[in-house]
Amino acid sequence: MKRNLLVLTFGLFTLFSCSDGETKKQLSALKTELEQTKAELNNCATELTQIKNTAENRFIRAKKHLSNNDLKRAKSEFQGIVESFKGTNDAKMASKEITKIDNEIKQAELEAERKKALGYKILEPTTKVNFGDLSIRFEKIWKGKRWSFDDYGSQYFLRDAERGNSHIMARVSVTSEDNNPSLPPILVYQMNNGELQYLGTQGYKFRRWKDYGSYLGNYADYGNDFSHSKTIPFNCGIELSNDDLINGTIYVVLKKQSCFNRTKVDYGNPEIAYQESSCSPKRILKVEDFDNDYVLLKKL
Repeated sequence: MKRNLLVLTFGLFTLFSCSDGETKKQLSALKTELEQTKAELNNCATELTQIKNTAENRFIRAKKHLSNNDLKRAKSEFQGIVESFKGTNDAKMASKEITKIDNEIKQAELEAERKKALGYKILEPTTKVNFGDLSIRFEKIWKGKRWSFDDYGSQYFLRDAERGNSHIMARVSVTSEDNNPSLPPILVYQMNNGELQYLGTQGYKFRRWKDYGSYLGNYADYGNDFSHSKTIPFNCGIELSNDDLINGTIYVVLKKQSCFNRTKVDYGNPEIAYQESSCSPKRILKVEDFDNDYVLLKKL
């Protein structure tokens, strides 16, 4: 066995020794081919960069940035067109777009200064909010001692505030394109020491039922089911301490978030209710929060 291994090793050594010159030639050819491939890749990269930076493609990217409200990157693309295609129609069009962006940026800066100067005074109440598939109309928002709901014709339910407390209430009609929407929270804040502080979240109650049997759940009331009715009326409310309510202006606010879900309750009537699930309202609201997620409904 040892003799055979020695012979095999000697044979391999002889083979590689004899082919050493040929191997060098092959390595040299591979090196030349690799360098050519690198050069071709560099040329491709250069061509790709040129294609990406054509006026047409820069316009496409700039418009995409504008749709995302990224003015800085959009302006950069337009400036690239002006610098690379001087004297062309593309450069003239890009210059006009840059002027528009500069004006928009200036207006945004002026608006920011105005907000800073006016603070919460800049906020205007609204009675209708469109959010996702929902259209929510606020018929009345007020403070009172008695919150009524679940009217089924011959009787309705009242919730009187305890001594020293009051209800903040809202009469709301919700219209939905969805058959089973989640509803947004209606929040109560108070102006205190120059900032809006969270007091609580209103609960949703059905305003009316077809009759006593539907209220008990003996049969369905399609008027309170979005899978059958596009619009459902609610009476919403929350009980708060008068000590809290008298210390500053009350702001009733809607948060654009779906977090009240239709559920079947385990006991009591009616057996269908909208219950809160992780609304997580901010404890302190700033003016800029009203730019996107929050809407002022009324000041009390």
